[in-house]
Amino acid sequence: MLIQENAQKLYLALCEVEGLTEDEYFLALRKIPGYPTQILVFLSLPSFVRLE
Repeated sequence: MLIQENAQKLYLALCEVEGLTEDEYFLALRKIPGYPTQILVFLSLPSFVRLE
């Protein structure tokens, strides 16, 4: 359940990443959910680090 809740937050978190284009966050939305652990890691990062 925790992974599902975080997956729902992923889009909003990606939209907040400065410098990320719309195409780039849709690409990330297609890739990251295939690896649930990556969602947890991504959402735990500070926003300025997420772009990397």
